[in-house]
Amino acid sequence: MTPTTLTTSTPTLRALDPRDLIRSVLIWALLIPLALISFLAAEITHLDLVDAVNALVYGFGALLAIALARQASGAAADGTGVGDPFGRLFWLAAAAFCAVFVLSELGGDFIEHFEARMQPIWLGHALCWIAAGAFVLCVALLRPRHARPAKVTAPVISLLAVGFGLQSMALGLDIGEPHLRHHFGVDPLTYDNLNDLLEFAFLQLYLLAFIGLAAEVSAQHALRAQVARAESIEDSAECLRAAQLAFTTAAFTSHKINRRRLSRAVMGLVTGSGIGGIMGAIKLTRHLGPSIRRRSGKSLFRQFVEQMRFMFRHHLAPKAYYQFELFDPACGNLASQYLQRNETKSAAYKIMHRATGHRLSEKLDFHNRCHELGLPIAPVVFAAAEGAVEEQFRDITALPETDLFIKPRKGSGGRGAAKWQFLAPFFTHKDGTQLTATGLRQWVVDQSAQENMLVQTLLTNHPDLADINCGTLATVRIVTCRNESGGYEVTDAAFRMPRVSGSAVDNFHAGGIASSVDIATGRLGAATDLGLSPKSGWFDAHPVTGAVIRGRALPCWQEARDLVERAHPHFSDFAVIGWDVGILADGPCIIEANGAPDLDIIQRTARHPLGNARLGRLMAWHVRRDLRHALLG
Repeated sequence: MTPTTLTTSTPTLRALDPRDLIRSVLIWALLIPLALISFLAAEITHLDLVDAVNALVYGFGALLAIALARQASGAAADGTGVGDPFGRLFWLAAAAFCAVFVLSELGGDFIEHFEARMQPIWLGHALCWIAAGAFVLCVALLRPRHARPAKVTAPVISLLAVGFGLQSMALGLDIGEPHLRHHFGVDPLTYDNLNDLLEFAFLQLYLLAFIGLAAEVSAQHALRAQVARAESIEDSAECLRAAQLAFTTAAFTSHKINRRRLSRAVMGLVTGSGIGGIMGAIKLTRHLGPSIRRRSGKSLFRQFVEQMRFMFRHHLAPKAYYQFELFDPACGNLASQYLQRNETKSAAYKIMHRATGHRLSEKLDFHNRCHELGLPIAPVVFAAAEGAVEEQFRDITALPETDLFIKPRKGSGGRGAAKWQFLAPFFTHKDGTQLTATGLRQWVVDQSAQENMLVQTLLTNHPDLADINCGTLATVRIVTCRNESGGYEVTDAAFRMPRVSGSAVDNFHAGGIASSVDIATGRLGAATDLGLSPKSGWFDAHPVTGAVIRGRALPCWQEARDLVERAHPHFSDFAVIGWDVGILADGPCIIEANGAPDLDIIQRTARHPLGNARLGRLMAWHVRRDLRHALLG
């Protein structure tokens, strides 16, 4: 957990943050194979390499203790009331203890000669054992009892206790060395290496506990510094990135954030940078690099280097390089302004959320509320949950004899959705399965035992869109956002189309294509896919039907805009909503709504980032206003 200095309005505060925790755990994990290799090498070459690895562990602990001592000094001068329960002297003593043992492990023959003169010879190790016991006792007594909620508390005391037990075993091996070596017939060098390996084991447990303890002690200091920094940043995209880091730090301290949110927030930092990002870049470059080399002339090595540059400079995940075509200088120059899922879905949307009880994720509840409000919504004709029919559909003994669309009541990306065409007297699935109206009803009920389900009548697009929808309902994703005055406005839109005849859904992430929509005129731009296939490209005309896409005006566009702007105030929990709207012959109709919309489709189709656009500026405005209350109370 290497020290990180964050400059805030209080420059004396030095705070460790979750990025340091992640790096520390990665380094900790890398030390394990290094120790095993050193042990094998020592057996072969008779070089005492395990001591060198143990010195690295002690050195790591010393650096961590120094960082915590500096942080404790800053906390004392900060005046926020968030003190360090251990204090600066405790951490300085720990750092000095570790530093002494770095010298001891690297001292070689000189240290061994000095230890040989001690009586008994294991006295030094006994003193270390006493010191370690005192450290464990101090941590048990002084560690904050409510530093973190019980669901995500690091097992610091357990790790220290197991480590202390292993250290006790190592001391026992030292005390009984002459008898044990003779009893087991082990030569002195192998015995010494085994003892060093046991020492490494308990040091690793101590170090992991130390990292967890540092995370607990540092989180509050880091959080206040990060909140202040995010509030002061003018650039919208950078503000949202800073807020994501603060949100992740809050996950280590706040009872408001559960384990699922903690894991998502941490994974957002892990996969977007460091080892996860490097491995992802290698995989993507092998898969997509050759096609981009033909388009741009850039070698695979240069593509990889540019991904690393964008990752470490702008925290962009490697897939963004291909998805947003950052290999094109026109797009690459705007790399810092692209918004990513870990900044929006894992942080910003949650910071902006106001809990009033209106849910979008449960599709039946959403349908019922829209119906009550008189908003045009795709009709639900049947629903079941946990293997039983929902109360409002108890009287339905057979499904209506028309084409139906069946999907889970929760989920996204078209997962689990299916079309059932009615050809009297059967409903037919694309896999050839045929069921009667009563049989399909029972099938839905049975499926709901694993996942709650609902049934809708199959809708058909406006006739003007028939040549680009491949026989499947094409929808427009319209993003609305609460503005500075409390009103709601459309900021962006993209029109989604399937490119396989008979597809159940038009979803962008399910292999469909999409076009940007000019929100003023409703005209479409060129269509594209997600950008993560060697065959990815841009289409002025539909790749299957040949019908013109680019420049086409969507029918009923103004009515669609008015509909979502009218609907958003009734779901005011969410500052941002992504509406899926079907444009039918009789006008626009809401299909679904997403309170944490994925913005990849908007940025990909527009070939422009959202960080410096209207939506990015509004989100940053909300985050600056709500961040302190959301994370600090």
